[in-house]
Amino acid sequence: MTKQQPPVDGYCEQCGFNYDTGDLQGTVTLLIRQAADCSMALTKAAAGPDPSVVRLRPEPDVWSAIEYACHVRDVLEVQRFRIAQCLAEDRPVYAPMDRTGRVKQQKYEDQDPMEVAAALVRFAREFGAAARVLTPPQLGKLGLYNYPVRAPRTLGWIIRHTAHEIQHHRLDLITILAQVEPPIVSKAKPEPPPAVEETTTD
Repeated sequence: MTKQQPPVDGYCEQCGFNYDTGDLQGTVTLLIRQAADCSMALTKAAAGPDPSVVRLRPEPDVWSAIEYACHVRDVLEVQRFRIAQCLAEDRPVYAPMDRTGRVKQQKYEDQDPMEVAAALVRFAREFGAAARVLTPPQLGKLGLYNYPVRAPRTLGWIIRHTAHEIQHHRLDLITILAQVEPPIVSKAKPEPPPAVEETTTD
């Protein structure tokens, strides 16, 4: 994974995500689109002349395209479960995802890229369906979140943080595939920062 820890609030200069946008529905729409971008890039690479490029790490401590894709897939699934947990419990405490442990435990590097690509689209839609129907009181409900430090976070923040994860790792994944010869995809550009609205939903 990337060496520099991305922010979990405010504006991310690396990928262009802005936590301060008030357009939650637009954030969910963006998440679904960018998960589809990850899926298409992975599919194109796996169907290309050298499918092994999806498993190549650009550096020993930087994830490969398939590892980023598996991580994004799992983030979408875990975060959807956390939405359900928060709605079901008065004071939810979210179990750590163990993002680094999953890479080896679930053997990300050996997973079928076509299956991962399909799951990315499916899980993004399922997460979006769960997020879109949340009411303002539900979006403001707190749970104890463990990443990057233990802190109370609203459901609204969880949705935005999930969108940031997808946007940030879409950039990571596409950047890796744009560096191989010949490039699998065009070089990615950070998303422009969305306009900040005066009111928010969380």
